[in-house]
Amino acid sequence: MKSTILVIIIPIIMLFVFTTGLFSYLLASSQLQKNAFTSISDTVSQTQRFLNDKLTDVVTSLTILVSDSDLSDISMRTEDPAYNLQTEDYLQLNRVLNRASPDRALIDSILIYYNHDRPAFYRKDDLTEQVKFSLEPYRIGQATDPISVIHWETLHTDAFGTSHNQNDSGKVVSLYNLLGKDVEHSKGIILFNIKNSFFQTILSNPTISNNGYLSLISEDGIISYKNVAKKYKIKDSELQRLVMQTPQASGQITITNELGNEMLVVYDTLRINKWKIAAIVPKDELLHKVSYIKYLILVIMCILFVIAIFLSNLLANIITKPIIRLTRKINTIEEGNLDIEFKELSRNEIGVLNRGIRDMIHRIKQLLLQIEKEQEKKRRAELAALQFQIRPHFLYNTLYSIKHLIELDEKKEASQMVTSLSDFFRISISKGSEIIPVSQEIEHINHYFTIQELRYGDSFTYEIDMEPAMLDFNIVKLTLQPLIENAIYHGIKNSRTKGHIRIKGFIQEDDCVIRIEDNGAGMATEKLEQINRFLSNMCTSEDGDGTGIGIYNVHKRLRLNYGMKYGLRYESSSEAGTIVVVTFR
Repeated sequence: MKSTILVIIIPIIMLFVFTTGLFSYLLASSQLQKNAFTSISDTVSQTQRFLNDKLTDVVTSLTILVSDSDLSDISMRTEDPAYNLQTEDYLQLNRVLNRASPDRALIDSILIYYNHDRPAFYRKDDLTEQVKFSLEPYRIGQATDPISVIHWETLHTDAFGTSHNQNDSGKVVSLYNLLGKDVEHSKGIILFNIKNSFFQTILSNPTISNNGYLSLISEDGIISYKNVAKKYKIKDSELQRLVMQTPQASGQITITNELGNEMLVVYDTLRINKWKIAAIVPKDELLHKVSYIKYLILVIMCILFVIAIFLSNLLANIITKPIIRLTRKINTIEEGNLDIEFKELSRNEIGVLNRGIRDMIHRIKQLLLQIEKEQEKKRRAELAALQFQIRPHFLYNTLYSIKHLIELDEKKEASQMVTSLSDFFRISISKGSEIIPVSQEIEHINHYFTIQELRYGDSFTYEIDMEPAMLDFNIVKLTLQPLIENAIYHGIKNSRTKGHIRIKGFIQEDDCVIRIEDNGAGMATEKLEQINRFLSNMCTSEDGDGTGIGIYNVHKRLRLNYGMKYGLRYESSSEAGTIVVVTFR
């Protein structure tokens, strides 16, 4: 058995370990690469959307300023070379600049130039000044792309303004719109300068990797801020050429730099000016975790192989020894000896088998004892049934009442009680039949009530309300009398008010239901729970009184005849009476 275990288990374990490790590595590496690419793509896409939204706002402000009516009025008046700007013109121009100023955290400065040979108005840091300006360089830029209305200029030094902010590098990104019908007839320009710090914040904040970075790429330059290791650098001209030549608006390409390192470039395009935002990441950094997982899985697999061999050998020794002892015990059980000592074994398969056989032997012993107890309970129940059929104390009390009535010369009442008593016992005997019609059971109860009324006078009243259809159903004999007797002796007798017992019978979902209700003293919640638990468990308490035996006898006989879902159920509360629900079919 030991060699069989080693030959079979060790190869299987090694196969499972190898297969699990291989698939774990493939799945982990694939997922890590996918997550890394997805994370970079999401970063690029989010940065692109943010930049596009911000730059769109700037373009909107520029467009509004170009079409401003006040600015058009000033431009038209100054077409006359002899016209000199008045104070009102300067105020009007200042209002135009105030209205046009977009997000101040984004815009560095604004320049307005109109009509040749006039000074340009330059606003920066809420200060407006006149500067000398040449339109020719911007005409050249317009001529290279005559289709676009608004033109962009990548990061460059602002030649006009000075700043009091020491953190300002003096570099800006510009966009402008020439005023006029075409390039040749352009007479002015409106130019917005965007702060260098805005792009620096956007491109520096996302953490791509240790040597990964974001760049903003256009036809005339690259904007990038992060310094990376020399071996991961790509020439700006090479990066610009390859990215701007891509036909797709977004995607990824791989570039090998001069040192032979592969760089992954994930890019997306700004819709507002067709510039491209790109994330440049070294592939070896991107796949570093994949290599780490590969070597980690290999080490774990080797460790598991060694452990598997050791544990398989140990398991073979552990299994074979207890099996021999266990088979000897089973042979003893087959000979009919149940008095076997089982020691507690470890929690492995043999231990489970050992405990299972031990528990089985214990259960067999319990079942033998339970059968003996059930036979004894059955004998006691049969005796209890005979006791309820005869009820000597009820007979003695009734005969004593008859004697008392005769002595009082109340012969009519005595005769009526004798008649009711004889009818009561006639129905109780029922020619030995255990099952009688409901109509006979009700007749039996009427005789019982007659006897009790003659004994107790008008101390209680009763009513019986039965659906006619129920009278033809059969019921176990002497079902209701013990329950009514309990209602009188344990309910109404202990009540300070006049008692009333109501018996109502009806058919509910093909079952017969009889409710016996009294307005007696009721019972406490604990007592009610005890009785219902007593009925549910189908057992009598060792110290129970006659009432307990009677309830048990009725309940058990109903279940034996109709099934486990039938029988008695009690409902009661203190000082609110008691209801016994009898269910049968």
